[in-house]
Amino acid sequence: MINLRKIFANKAGIRPEEYVGADEARNEQVVREQFVVKAKRYLRQLPLAQETVAMYFCMLDPKTPIWVKAIAAAALAYFILPLDAIPDLMPLAGFSDDAGVLATAFTTISAHVNDEHRARARAWMAHEHLTAEGAKAS
Repeated sequence: MINLRKIFANKAGIRPEEYVGADEARNEQVVREQFVVKAKRYLRQLPLAQETVAMYFCMLDPKTPIWVKAIAAAALAYFILPLDAIPDLMPLAGFSDDAGVLATAFTTISAHVNDEHRARARAWMAHEHLTAEGAKAS
């Protein structure tokens, strides 16, 4: 069993499993159902937006190892769910905990985020007008 506490422990002491639980299957289902809605609304405020979307596509890939999916799902669920160490509505600081969790997760699984995941992330973000290229196309 993966120890998410060790993987996600960071300087701020934020551990996603304390907010989203350690049920990887449930976390993945929540992410599948709610990621797109929250991403469209808040991704422009995250410094790692493209990496976050690539991590989402990595999680959806059936070839991705289960432990990688578990880490991605927990981090993305933390981004999606309203329970947060720092409320997202706070100006500037609101997404700092989310960014830290997402950056840590992405660093941990980056070897499994491949060019296909990155290409799908770029295409989706352009289609949804979340990038400069997508904004020009509208």
